[in-house]
Amino acid sequence: MEAQLFVYGTLMIGVESRMAGLLQRNSKWLGSAYISGELFDLGRYPGAQWIPEHPAKVYGQVFTLEDPGFLMPYLDEYEGIDPLFPEAGEYVRKLVPTFLEDTGQTIDTWLYHYNFPTDQLVRIESGRYLDYYRQQPAHLEFIRTG
Repeated sequence: MEAQLFVYGTLMIGVESRMAGLLQRNSKWLGSAYISGELFDLGRYPGAQWIPEHPAKVYGQVFTLEDPGFLMPYLDEYEGIDPLFPEAGEYVRKLVPTFLEDTGQTIDTWLYHYNFPTDQLVRIESGRYLDYYRQQPAHLEFIRTG
């Protein structure tokens, strides 16, 4: 059974990370998209929070996972989700409404939602990680080695 995944950071097309490659080889790109919420710099990578009805947007891409049973465990591990305590980690996987830019359609996609407080974090005002990370040496290093 297929599933859709919204990505907003190191898993996007345009980021040369090992896990982005795994995602792209095992899924189909559906299009550019956004969610309501905020995007934050966590030091070496981003974190997004879906906030219903929020005026700010987080921009990313949607992929259709051809075999979620194969791919999701790898993605969950990359995102630090413990299968025994999935709600306790830095991220939780949530099903959220996502707006596809090309079609105007809203679909439900999986999102790796940042699960910790954000009051001490730098907000990425544009909501666009692809425009942000290239000026961040710690992010570039994480992408190169992670």
